[in-house]
Amino acid sequence: MTELLYLSSLDACYQKEMEASVVRAGEGGVVLDRTIFYPTGGGQPTDKGWLKWDGGEATVTEVVKRGREVVHRVVGDLPRRGETVSGILDWERRYAHMRMHTAQHLVSALAFDIFGARTVGNQIRAERSHIDFYPAHFGEEELKRIEEEANVRIEEGRPLKIYTLPREEVDRIFSDGRVDVSRLPESVREVRIVEIEGVDVCPCGGTHVKNLKELRGIEVLSRKSKGREKVRIYYRLK
Repeated sequence: MTELLYLSSLDACYQKEMEASVVRAGEGGVVLDRTIFYPTGGGQPTDKGWLKWDGGEATVTEVVKRGREVVHRVVGDLPRRGETVSGILDWERRYAHMRMHTAQHLVSALAFDIFGARTVGNQIRAERSHIDFYPAHFGEEELKRIEEEANVRIEEGRPLKIYTLPREEVDRIFSDGRVDVSRLPESVREVRIVEIEGVDVCPCGGTHVKNLKELRGIEVLSRKSKGREKVRIYYRLK
């Protein structure tokens, strides 16, 4: 089992370096006992960076979750089992994804609260991201409203926090359909929650910023029909 260090708090999302012990290493990649690297999932792309140890180093090109372990796919040397390694994030990439992921929560919350549109998919990118909504009938006026409301919350500097709730309480909170909690495995009895004060409460395993001010501003770029009552909107940050 790999301990996911970024899950514990917002401060942990900002950890740029770590030390860990090698569980095993081979052609498939390097498995560590703990990691700050985020594996691809939930619409958020993989972290990248470097592993270094006495006598060797490797570039982390992709991170994936395999059951309860996280595999770091690398180019370069391979450490020995039991070796202590230093992990260093490509921080510019990670922070861009943190900002974009928090922006996704903000836009999704506003779209649901104002227009009753549920988020049914998303893809985070460093430069431009998108969110899929259903049922949605967004025109230019609706997109402008979402953008304006989002920028008001950003200017207000709403803080975020991370905590866990029992599964039963999560099922009750999201009985309005805002989030499809049925997608969570039944084995998950404690759910990690990301909250934007006064704006959104959402189950999430991703990395986020501490305050909406870090987004600086958001621009809703365009929309695209993805089928009956399903709309994809594209956005970027300033």
